[in-house]
Amino acid sequence: MQLTQWTDYSLRVLMYCAKNSDRDTPITIMEILERHQISKSHLTKIVSFLSNTGYLKTTRGRNGGISIARPPRNISVGEVVRMTESNFEIVECFNKKTNSCSITSTCKLKHLLQNATNAFISKLDQVTLDQIC
Repeated sequence: MQLTQWTDYSLRVLMYCAKNSDRDTPITIMEILERHQISKSHLTKIVSFLSNTGYLKTTRGRNGGISIARPPRNISVGEVVRMTESNFEIVECFNKKTNSCSITSTCKLKHLLQNATNAFISKLDQVTLDQIC
């Protein structure tokens, strides 16, 4: 399983904001862009998404910027991954509509893979943003 760039960049933005949450001035998109080499348009969409979902606060204007909206200790990595990833179907048989596997009814692999996926997310749920910063 590979996380999308969207999730990777979302976690980077949240980590950066959490690490810098005690400063007097807000963080700017340009600052994160320079640090992580993310395109401005992509980064702007991510910041907007994270703001709309309650992870970031944004302020417009000359002294504007972004900051973490919730305490980092209250944000689990698993929560963010579930919010930003759209597909946890790591094999075709996870999707009943598109499954064309001929051994689905007797296959034990799909159960193993589903359990592994659940364990992966469960492990991420046990780690907070604060802990990875």
